[in-house]
Amino acid sequence: VFKPAKATPLKGLVEQMLEQAGFFPGWVQIIYGQGGKIGDALVDQQPDKIFFIGSQTVGKRIMSLAAKHLIPVELELGGKDPMIVFDDINIDRAVAGAIWGAFTTTGQSCTSVERLFVHADIYDQFKQTLIRETLKLTQGTDNDGNADIGAITTSSQVEEIARQVADAKKKGADFLTGKDWDGTTAFVPPMVIEGVTRDMLIDQEENFGPLLPIYSFSSEQEVIELANDPVYGLSASVWADDLKKANRVARQIYTGNVSINNVMLTEGNHALPFGGVRKSGFGRYKGEFGFYAFANIKAVLIDKNSKKMEANWFPYTSRKYRLFSNLTHALYSPGIWSSYIKGAIHGLRLESYVGKLAKKGRNNAK
Repeated sequence: VFKPAKATPLKGLVEQMLEQAGFFPGWVQIIYGQGGKIGDALVDQQPDKIFFIGSQTVGKRIMSLAAKHLIPVELELGGKDPMIVFDDINIDRAVAGAIWGAFTTTGQSCTSVERLFVHADIYDQFKQTLIRETLKLTQGTDNDGNADIGAITTSSQVEEIARQVADAKKKGADFLTGKDWDGTTAFVPPMVIEGVTRDMLIDQEENFGPLLPIYSFSSEQEVIELANDPVYGLSASVWADDLKKANRVARQIYTGNVSINNVMLTEGNHALPFGGVRKSGFGRYKGEFGFYAFANIKAVLIDKNSKKMEANWFPYTSRKYRLFSNLTHALYSPGIWSSYIKGAIHGLRLESYVGKLAKKGRNNAK
């Protein structure tokens, strides 16, 4: 059963794709409507598993409802993804990556770049290039295929972006682009923002819009701490010509996915597991790990020697206890080879005794 978001614009498209792929009717059921009503009803049907992509608030509610029925849940709840740029990188390429990562789909992606950290040695040059290239972006309905970015999908998201923008302006942030936005139109312009501090909403909350705070850093340890600051951990990117350094930093970022010298790359590779940590959720989908996440992993063991009696089965006798004790001491005695040899000897003695015990019966055993 698949329930799209209530704002999904292309109703029926998924059904068409499934039909073209050869799925029989009813194999996958698509349900449309308000999540608050339909979601609760779906949980009450006690499915084998629930996978949810959305907000923390709704994710927590689903977990609470699912817990009543012990239904396993996996959640992907968005992020506050950092992009880290070191001073040995090609500035033009990194700027192009930052602009696309922050503003593609008008920032409406859970792995959009929402915090841009640039090494202090190249910060000024990077910032000027970033401003210049951001101002070149075109925005519109894209009817003729020439617009770079479009509008925000829902009015509620426009209101959320306006709330974060107003908070940042009130607390002293400097809007290097997009400062003339009226706070109401859905065509939210791409905004490069400087002077963002930890007490601002835009620094701590997911914005899901074309907002790009930019910060400077001086050391690896500093930027790792900054990147790990918010309680999200969905995706990140590290940019450096020194790949050892990039790998070192990537491994210290508390997140589910990292792209090195590219952006939003891991989510597009269906061979890789995708998911987050902390308030970005838990669980993985896509790739081998994602396949197992949606399967019931069942262990099956076949004993082909079905005529053989097991040593640990009944009956128990004092002699069997002594043989087991000798075997245990042999297996855990000092020396690898001696323990193997002694274990084999005592194991054979135990097997021999069990065989005799099975033939003679407990009353005749000595």
